[in-house]
Amino acid sequence: MVLSKRLQTILELSAGYPVLADIGTDHAHLPIMALQRGICESAIACDLHPGPLAIAQKNIRTAGLSGQIQTRLGDGLVPLAAGEADCIVIAGMGGMRILDILSKDIVKARAAKRLILQPQHDWARVREGLHQASFAIDAEHMLTEGNRFYLIVVAQPSANVKVWPKKTYFTGTAVGPAQLAFLQTEKDKLDRFLRKMSAEKHTDSRDRYKQRLNWLDEAIIAIT
Repeated sequence: MVLSKRLQTILELSAGYPVLADIGTDHAHLPIMALQRGICESAIACDLHPGPLAIAQKNIRTAGLSGQIQTRLGDGLVPLAAGEADCIVIAGMGGMRILDILSKDIVKARAAKRLILQPQHDWARVREGLHQASFAIDAEHMLTEGNRFYLIVVAQPSANVKVWPKKTYFTGTAVGPAQLAFLQTEKDKLDRFLRKMSAEKHTDSRDRYKQRLNWLDEAIIAIT
């Protein structure tokens, strides 16, 4: 089994936690590989849809891991008991969907020692939403696959969350070549968008987008 760069990064970030819960597991590739590599001691593979979960069960049996990976049908964190998983992975979903899953079962989410989240979009809202729900963001990782950028957020429950400036919620805290390429891509897109806007109209919007453009410039300079 060959994992994508995205799932490989998630796998590495989940090391050191005995019980892994993969929410929206699809075909259970992540928990299978985690067990095969000794990343965790056991795993819980959850999915909302019976079809993918049936394939996951078949893959788990084929790998000889039925005794170490449980499969559970259900929405979000509903199939889990509070404190049952040390590390919870929610990957490949929309950002607002991820926040909804966490908010509906906030006690279970806070009982985990680590959250690894890979939202497809709405990254700024995910960052802010985590802080509002008393989760500290320990690290962010930006990577590329094909023509797409992927953000992976590592968080944990915290009683002392420091609120970030709006600029940081927008640009994020990842570093490295992928983050730099992302910031430059976003700057180019926003620059083109601003040039197309009428100077006489959308004054408030123009000011807001110009502020974001300045934030991108500052973040690019900080990395370089």
